Amino acid sequence: MIRPDDLTASEDEPLEELLERIRPRLKRVLKSYHIPVEEVEDLLQEALLDALRQWETIRNVEAWLVGTLRFKCAKYWKRQRLERVRAVDPPALEDLCAPQPPAQEHDQALLDLRSLLRGLGPRHRAALWLRFGLGLSTNEVARRLGYCPASVRKLTGRTIARLRRRAASDPPGNTSP
Repeated sequence: MIRPDDLTASEDEPLEELLERIRPRLKRVLKSYHIPVEEVEDLLQEALLDALRQWETIRNVEAWLVGTLRFKCAKYWKRQRLERVRAVDPPALEDLCAPQPPAQEHDQALLDLRSLLRGLGPRHRAALWLRFGLGLSTNEVARRLGYCPASVRKLTGRTIARLRRRAASDPPGNTSP
């Protein structure tokens, strides 16, 4: 049976011994959150640095370290999700339709866009054409199509991702859906 005194670090116990004792629990936390191997050391170091900063106020070091590591793991995955969202962030999409190139380049880009749009459904085709073919803002596209702006951003982001995947997998000149 584990007593609460067994879980607290004695003042005599060196940090290395404490870490060696709680290593299995820390490994279980990292494994349960599916943390990539290359990130494990950073997360552990962050948790240990936080512990050292607050060492005098911590009552149960083992529980505190395990809880802090859980928090750091959850925060890690939240940051990862936000990074994916930033890839389709409105400013990034705005960059796609920013300053207009010379007329000939613009016409060629429109032809390329039309050929890419052929393989898409009408909803996706309309959203992308209004947004990037005609250069309308997200709010204007949403008004014209009867969507909310967030839906237009999601729709265009997903469609662009699909087109990128298709462009990466299809040979040049192939416009099949």
